[in-house]
Amino acid sequence: MVQIKRALFLPVFALLAHHVQADDATTIPRNDNTPEHTLVLPAFEPYPVSGAALWEQFTDGPEKRWRASRATKQGGDEIRYDGEWAIEEASVLVGVNGDTALVVKDDARHHAISTTLGSALDPADDGLVLQYEIKLQKSLECGGAYIKLLTAPFAGEFSDATPYTVMFGPDKCGDSKVHMIYRYRNPISGNYTEHHLNKTLYPPVDKLTHLYTLAIRTDNTFSISIDGSNSHTGSLLEDFEPPVNPPKEIDDPYDRKPADWEDDEKIPDPDAEKPDGWDEEAPLMIPNKSAVMPEGWLVDEPLIVSDPNVKKPADWDDDEDGEWAAPMVPNPRCVDAPGCGTWERPLARNPSYKGKWHAPLVANPRYKGKWKPRRIENPTYFEDSELFKLSPIDAVGFELWTMQSGISFNNIYLGANESVAAQIAENVWRPKHSSELAVSEALQPKSSPLSKPSVMDIVEMFKARFEEIGTNILVFYHTAVDRGILEALRDEKSGAFAAVMAVGGIAWLTWNMAVILRFVSGLLFPAPPRLSAATAASSALASDSDSDSDSAAKNGGTSTGVNPAAGSEASVAKRGTTTAST
Repeated sequence: MVQIKRALFLPVFALLAHHVQADDATTIPRNDNTPEHTLVLPAFEPYPVSGAALWEQFTDGPEKRWRASRATKQGGDEIRYDGEWAIEEASVLVGVNGDTALVVKDDARHHAISTTLGSALDPADDGLVLQYEIKLQKSLECGGAYIKLLTAPFAGEFSDATPYTVMFGPDKCGDSKVHMIYRYRNPISGNYTEHHLNKTLYPPVDKLTHLYTLAIRTDNTFSISIDGSNSHTGSLLEDFEPPVNPPKEIDDPYDRKPADWEDDEKIPDPDAEKPDGWDEEAPLMIPNKSAVMPEGWLVDEPLIVSDPNVKKPADWDDDEDGEWAAPMVPNPRCVDAPGCGTWERPLARNPSYKGKWHAPLVANPRYKGKWKPRRIENPTYFEDSELFKLSPIDAVGFELWTMQSGISFNNIYLGANESVAAQIAENVWRPKHSSELAVSEALQPKSSPLSKPSVMDIVEMFKARFEEIGTNILVFYHTAVDRGILEALRDEKSGAFAAVMAVGGIAWLTWNMAVILRFVSGLLFPAPPRLSAATAASSALASDSDSDSDSAAKNGGTSTGVNPAAGSEASVAKRGTTTAST
């Protein structure tokens, strides 16, 4: 067993030092043949937060604060919230020992649970900050994991009909997204309308703990962060559908288009006439008069005949079983013939076909343009420049339908201080997330190092590849001969790809062979060593001395009319020139 020392994890868990103790060891079994790992996980200790409307770590008797709903969903289906909840530790990728959370316990059930605040939170005062952790222990195939901030006053059983101020969090069923919805009360009608974020944000759906943060500020801006990283920043006035503020002008609902208004820019030419000889009844296809019945066509042979090999059963009674008839089979005489039965000419396009005649389009002399109703002032117009002043909140709840259990919620913060939320993220979520990553890494099977292929493995690989290329080229050739070059090129399996690969393979092989031959020839026939300048000069002196000696011997020792000393000087001068040039 490999013991991972506590010191290795000090950088990971340093931020937990003031509120967790690393005193519990967790054994991580491996799913391969490598030894088990023992990770020293931090132990949970409460993290104090002051000034929050809600700070929930599910300690100190949370069962008394959170109430599961047994209401019936809105509508006529009589669907009840019968899903169970539990407050327990995670069972998958545990990052902190003793860290309890609110957990969805049932698959394919409707769940609802809520808790009230000590005092109502009014976003009109300082805005709103909502942050909470989600851990999808069984991932998420279809279901929600969002939270609702319930509108004050909250009373009765929590259900989908309970008014809420903000709904925020991930949802996935097919497509996945992060919901951000706020409800706004129209100051004229008094009715509430839902306004949805018009940008799609994608949530992580792995089994790690993830942190979702929403901040709504008093300048009408908002931001959404996932795992401490900003995912979107926008405006309550501009980034939601439908927009809260209605248009100043609208179409007059009572305005009607005049009866004589023509908004067709083009009309059929009223003066056009169908040309003489235009036959609208002529068919598109007619029998091909030039077609000839193939030679060997068996006109008198039916396509199917009675099976001659089947005999009437001996116990067949025509009175009781009816008249016996042998089963029908394809006519064996038609197998090798071009066809049997009545021969009919194949159809060909009718050269006289023109179809239905239509008059050509011309400009409409009475065209007035596209009609639009007149614009009038919107009687329901208003302009609210302080959308952050949402309805007060006095409860928080989860109202979900999900196909997967094991969804856990933890460390829920509701308040107005973004700095506090950031400190919670840094001191509570981040160490836990790092610990879970360490556990996940320890659970990953360690792959063995790849062995270096032998020379024969490489040879066999290239042999198989060239055989494949050769086969494709042959298929390409036969296809081109039988069906034409265009048909062969259309077939990728036996077409251009194989040819290009063959050319490339041959070029690559040729280049490699040239390199190998050059290397081998260098070993078998080494080139003579290159002479240095001094060596070349010495060789030149020796050559000149031999030449002078030969000349002197031929002329009786000295050249006629030439001083030997002068000849020697000339020779030296010559040698000096040779050396310099060398």
